[in-house]
Amino acid sequence: MDTLQAEVYTALTATGTHVDASFPQDARQIPSISFYESNNSVKARADNAEYLTDVAYVIDLWGATPEENAALAIHVDTHLSAIGLERVFSADLYELETQVHHKSMRYRGVIHIPQQKVYQ
Repeated sequence: MDTLQAEVYTALTATGTHVDASFPQDARQIPSISFYESNNSVKARADNAEYLTDVAYVIDLWGATPEENAALAIHVDTHLSAIGLERVFSADLYELETQVHHKSMRYRGVIHIPQQKVYQ
């Protein structure tokens, strides 16, 4: 088993935006990014050991406007693509209760454990 959580966190903080594990509790933290690992499963084994791990991450952007989220999404995509993850989903949402604009993005990759490389 392997994970890219530390690399994803580092890539997201490189955007210069607040990063957390959940919805921002304080309106002063907008714009903000939250993320979690949504999948971590065995992709392949050899000699009774895992050598490929399939990983997926959910990235949520929280902003005051859709334009703010769109600009942030470009930075996020650039940084996550640089570590080898592929964007497989993106949608603009709106949180009616909090009146916060929300963009949800999904990324995936396959980690080759012996070489510590990420493939799609």
